[in-house]
Amino acid sequence: MKLTHLQYFQTVCKHSNLTRAAEELHISQPGLTHVIHDLEREFALTLFLRQNKGLVLTEEGRQFLNEVNLLLEQVESFSGRMKLLGKANQVIRFGLSPASVTLYFSPVMQEFHRRYPQVKVNVVENGSMTNHRRILDGELDIALLSSDSPMSSAFGFYQLAVTSPCLYLSGEHPLAKEERVSLRALEGVPLVLLSEDSFLTTSTLKTCAQHRVTPKIILTTNQITVIKGLIEHNTAGSVLFQGTIPDGPCCRAVPVEEFRDVGIYLVWNQYNPLRTAVRQLIQTAKGLYPQPLAASGRSPR
Repeated sequence: MKLTHLQYFQTVCKHSNLTRAAEELHISQPGLTHVIHDLEREFALTLFLRQNKGLVLTEEGRQFLNEVNLLLEQVESFSGRMKLLGKANQVIRFGLSPASVTLYFSPVMQEFHRRYPQVKVNVVENGSMTNHRRILDGELDIALLSSDSPMSSAFGFYQLAVTSPCLYLSGEHPLAKEERVSLRALEGVPLVLLSEDSFLTTSTLKTCAQHRVTPKIILTTNQITVIKGLIEHNTAGSVLFQGTIPDGPCCRAVPVEEFRDVGIYLVWNQYNPLRTAVRQLIQTAKGLYPQPLAASGRSPR
């Protein structure tokens, strides 16, 4: 028995005529007759009496029709509920850090929205350290994390890029002319850094402590526009990933010798089942970044 065969039976009952039912269903009359005979054989019932004026339901046929109507109503109700459930699940909770938003998030979201315009993405902005915990706790479906060490086995992940932290300075600052500086140079520069739960700030402070360098931090904020303004006015420098702010007359990124390369990863909880929309987002990112991008924007060889 197939649901379509039950729907065919309903249509025959509506018209009491095989020819008109076949026309509505866009199938051949012999094919429709075969379906009715199959139903009668499968259930050992006589559903219709063939009379000159058309088909007439038997008593068995009327009871069969009542059951078919109930079943198909339940199927339609089930289908509607599942479609609503599918739409409810078309929301992705995406953890995003300020350090990665301008570099990697926008291209992924532009392509993802083009492919799947029905999916809504709720962005939760935190530093990588907070997003790390929220992925493990199941509060986020997926996140962009930065790391200079191997990812935990608790994560499923895909590496989008390899980048490096740089010292960002005003074009007017004397060090802006240098091709590269040592970490010790940070002691002479007032710094505005990202919030303390960001990987970039945590890593910077850890590296400074290892080399006994004491940075002069005057402000922490996750607002890249605020950081950019302070740099351009030569009020402070900052440590950001290369490419976060375009190089120009007002702002320049200077590599720091002691800083290590950092991987940018799309991560999810390895032990939680992935919903369809999340898998689609991962596949979109993989299509855009088939190999990890280097800091220069080119895939490393």
